[in-house]
This record gives sequence, C-alpha cells and structure tokens, in this order.
Amino acid sequence: MKQLKLTGFVIFFFFLTESLTLPTQPQDVDDVRITQKFIEDNVGYITIIAFAQYIQEASFEEVEMLVKTMAEYRDKCLADRTRPECSKLTNEVLLENICAMEGLPQKYNFSHCCRKVDFERRLCFFHNKKADIGFLPPLPTLDPEEKCQTYKNNRESFLNKNIAILSQKFPKIGFKQLTSLLEDVSSKYDGCCEGDVVQCIHGRSKVMSHICSKQDSISSKIKDCCEKNIPERGECIIYSNKDDRPNDLSLREAKFIESDNVCEKRDADQANFMAEFLYEYSRRHPELSTPELLRIAKVYEDLLKECCNMENPPECYRHAENRFNETTEKSLKIVQQECEHFQNLGKDDLKYHYLINLTKLAPQLSTEELTFLGKEMVIALTTCCTLSEEFACVDNLMDLVLGELCGINENRNINPAVDHCCKTNFAFRRSCFESLEADKTYVPPSTSQGLFTFHADLCQAHNEELQRKKDRFLVNLVKLKPELAGEELWSLLADFTNVVEKCCKAQEPEACFKEEVFRALFSGIQLIFLVKQRKWNSP
Repeated sequence: MKQLKLTGFVIFFFFLTESLTLPTQPQDVDDVRITQKFIEDNVGYITIIAFAQYIQEASFEEVEMLVKTMAEYRDKCLADRTRPECSKLTNEVLLENICAMEGLPQKYNFSHCCRKVDFERRLCFFHNKKADIGFLPPLPTLDPEEKCQTYKNNRESFLNKNIAILSQKFPKIGFKQLTSLLEDVSSKYDGCCEGDVVQCIHGRSKVMSHICSKQDSISSKIKDCCEKNIPERGECIIYSNKDDRPNDLSLREAKFIESDNVCEKRDADQANFMAEFLYEYSRRHPELSTPELLRIAKVYEDLLKECCNMENPPECYRHAENRFNETTEKSLKIVQQECEHFQNLGKDDLKYHYLINLTKLAPQLSTEELTFLGKEMVIALTTCCTLSEEFACVDNLMDLVLGELCGINENRNINPAVDHCCKTNFAFRRSCFESLEADKTYVPPSTSQGLFTFHADLCQAHNEELQRKKDRFLVNLVKLKPELAGEELWSLLADFTNVVEKCCKAQEPEACFKEEVFRALFSGIQLIFLVKQRKWNSP
C-alpha cells in the first residue's frame, strides 16, 4: 500500500436518494431514470457492500444468498413495475430482505433493528455497526468515520484536505474545475455519513463519470481506468499514479510571495485565496505529504496575519519560502528518526516499541485497540521506509493511524492530553502526539486480572497466535505497571518468551507455567523494584 492510497478517502463520499420506480415530480424524472439504470446494473455490488457493512460478522455464503434474493427482486420489477413491492426505496428493500433471512437477526443480534421501520430502521443498522472489528483480520483503513466527523465539525478543514490530495494527483486540473468537483462531492456528503449505502455507491459512480468525462483537462493516467466497469473504475482511479507535472508549471507561484498586493487579495476573499494557495503549492510539490501541505498552508496563513499588519507587508512575506522549508525540515527529521527505528529494530521489536509507547500514552484503550494500532504503525513504516517517496508515505500513513486513534476517541474520552491532540488542527496533530508523555492521570488496576496465568493451550498456538499473545501480554503488563521503563518491560517480555519455550518442552506444561511464572516474572519485577528503591534511598 503506497501513499497514493490515501487519496481513496477523498473519493469515497457520495450520495443521492434512490428508488426502483419513477417519481411523481416531473423535474426529477431524468435523474431518477439514470439512477434506476445504475441500480439495475449494479444490484450485486450494492447488496454485497450493504450486507458487509451492516452485518460485519456475516459469511460470504450468507451474502451470496441475499445477492440472489435481490437479483430476483430486480428481475420481477423489471418484468412488471406496477407490482406493489417495486415502489419501495432500494435501502428499504435491502433491509427488509436482510431481516427476512431465517435466523440471521438472532444469530448476529440485530433483531431490535428489524422491529423498526423506514428511516429509523436504517439509522438503527447504521449505529449498530461495530467500531471495534477485532473479530476480523485487520486491513489498512481509510478511516471514513473520522472523515465524516471532520466534515461535520469543520467543513473548511475537510475541503482543504479533498484540495491538497486532488491537486497533487491531478496537477493539470484547473482551480475552478477542482473547486466545482469538490463542491459537488461535499454538497451530497451528508447522505453518505448517515449510512445510505446506495447513495454512496451511486454518488461515487457519478463523480468518477464526471472525472472520466474531463480526462483531457484532469489526468493522462486514467484512460484505462475509465474504460472499466463499476466498481473497478472507481478503485482504479483512486489508486492510479499521480499525473505528470505540466511542463509550463513553474516551481513556485510568484503571486503569493512576490506580488505587492497579496494582502489586498487575501482580504477580498480569504477562504478562496487560501484555497488557491494550497492548490498551487500542492500541484508543485508531489513529494510532500497531505499533512505537510496543510502545515505549510497554515504557516502561510499565520505569516500573512503577521505581515499584513506591518508597515511594509511585501518585505515580510517575501521570506515565506524560508518558513516553508523550515516546516518541512522539521517534519522530515521526524520521519527519518522513525525510519531509523525501523532499520535498527526490525518488525517485531519495532512493534514492541510502539506497543509500550501507545499504552503509556493511552492506557484507557482496550488491549485489542492498542495491539491493532501498534501493528498499523509497523505496517506504515514497513511499507514506506524503503520507498523513494519515503517522507510523504510515512507522514500520510502514520497520520492515518493517529486518525484511527482519534476515531476511537470520538465517542469517549481517553485522557486529556490525547483528547487535546485529537481536537487540534489536523495539520499539526502528529507533532502534538510526538510531544506527549505517559499519562499521569491513569490509575492501574489493583490486580493482575490473570495476566500471569498461563495454560497448556499456549503451547498449541502457532507462530502468529503466539505472537498475538505476546503482544497482549506486553500491553497488559504496561497497563498494570506503567511506571516501568522500556528496558524493564523488554526484560520481562523476554522472561515471558523464555518461560513459554521452557514449559512447552516440559512433560507437564501447566505445572511448569505455575512454577516458572512466579520464579521468573515476579522475581524480575521484584528485582526491578529493589533496584529502584536503592536509587531512591541512596544519598
């Protein structure tokens, strides 16, 4: 997964109310005919996506059953549109058929939603989605729920992101064309964030069709994508390479730094002025990450606030490039340090490093949430630290992981420091987390809650399962003893590994675990505490 996949979250927000029958309002007829054809052609895709998101635990065989049912429904309505059931909205039909699947509502615990009707039923299914998907193998996420929240809280911030990403990906797109496309997407965004699957899929299709209809002025890299069918076309465009920078595009846009009337232009329409600056800077710097582009835009905005109050503003803002370079150098240094960790520690030790740091930072999170975030950070560095575009890739993906952390935080408080960083300006969220220390407000549990109790089934665990148990052990150990230093925690993890290796070779592993755990692990903790006590008591 390269950094370009970050662009996926911009295009996933799409919308429009659907019905399988024509409406009574004449002005809507043409649009709904197009919508109706879209549903008829793509009922399988729509059903799979809806089922997979609403009933996340369901097997693919159960999904196939619903696809077959929906296909039969479509065929009946195509043969006779006057049938009473053909007047229903597609979402309504989907949920009715999900609820009608024998034993499914009880099996996956959504019977309460099936007792509701219309919009209330859809909202029930939407809110019934599980944020913690520990029962599924993890995939690199695009964090759509966080983007929804960002849009609701700060539309301007959200669009500044939709601008940086698309300007980099499509550097020859015109500013007016770009803002028109973004406005079209954002104007229909609410429906997608309310869980209307059909709206999202159809809206996405419309945006992709719009992009494909303007290929000459948008990108030379999407011709093959635009010849594909839905949904392959959308995925292809999202993951396509950045277009080549236009030959006539200079390395710098002088009107934002060298013009004498910058302050007057800013004052005339500040939002549009800053959006155009971000567009121009982003299309000239494909090597930078999205957060870095937004940092530079904020640096420029703050600089103009300072300069435009001076006697000679042009003399002040002509040094803007130096400010931009300082900002990028600071971010680059953080990325270089992280990639050095990756090179020096290797995957497993790097994961332990992040598990310790994350748990000290946010011990209120569940063990599953912390192990997931630790693995995601390692995936980001493993993916990016060997690429030529290392800086942008690391900065983009690591920020996505922090987005996951803040998404977890959305409906509950973790601790004041984490809450503060999650609410800070998106562009500076990562640097905020970099400066955080261990949570001083956390009170560890009074007992070990079975942390040091091991059974013979541990010896049956395969490499991957054993690794998961080691990860959980380390996180739970940090939660229990957050005051221990990193080296001390690593030492206890090594003791745990040695105990597992020794006892699994013994004739009676269970008895061995009981004996060795107390001897190795607890003696290790006691030794650490004795050393600390001597330090405290020494003159």
